[in-house]
Amino acid sequence: MTEEVQSTLGVSVLKNGLPIGNMDEPKYPGATATIKETRAQNNIGGIMTNLVTWISHDVLGFKVREDGSAAQATLRADIYDRDMDTWSIVMPPDFHGGGHSWTWSGQISKCTPTEDDGVSYLDMEVTVNGAITPVTTWATGLTTTFFAIAEENANALTPVPAAAAAVYEYNVETYSDNTSITITPVATAGTIYVNGTAVITTEASGAITLNTPITYVSILVTELNKTPKIYWLRFRIGPTAHPTE
Repeated sequence: MTEEVQSTLGVSVLKNGLPIGNMDEPKYPGATATIKETRAQNNIGGIMTNLVTWISHDVLGFKVREDGSAAQATLRADIYDRDMDTWSIVMPPDFHGGGHSWTWSGQISKCTPTEDDGVSYLDMEVTVNGAITPVTTWATGLTTTFFAIAEENANALTPVPAAAAAVYEYNVETYSDNTSITITPVATAGTIYVNGTAVITTEASGAITLNTPITYVSILVTELNKTPKIYWLRFRIGPTAHPTE
């Protein structure tokens, strides 16, 4: 794969279990303990102790490419409802620390549309409330035959490289006149989400609209208390029209 394709695989951010995109310019939340000084008196003098009274967390800051997925659709509304959501950071599978994830409860505090070199992004900040919990066990992920892609005329499209359990990013070229695709995923365990919508194993997703010139689509397989596996497909509108019959 080209360097450009490889660059699509990075640290993902999830909201309530659904991927909203890969993180650009991340600012990871740190924790700061507040110290309270206390003094006690005994018969030989004073004893001074320092106690941790509470811990405050920084915000998680990042940018994600604005792709119009179902998971992104609610982000701007969520900044007003102030509901607590479950947020996760998922490291790439080849991460030197094992590709695990971290989860916490928090609220969106910033969601601003931005543009960088002609690409639309969402500039976001998320608060952190409570403990950040590490998750160290992987979900099973996709299983044979992994997934199949069809365009709106039911013709198969071929991913590059070929679909596999341990390949997490793909390039797919469509016909120039295609407007949508469907994806049929296969997994023997967990729940599958295609582009943010739950899909039953071996059944096709709903139609996913293709944007010009590139559309990013995620396949996520999640299991309870495990790090989800995320597969990213990048669809590029090709130069050749669909053949006439």
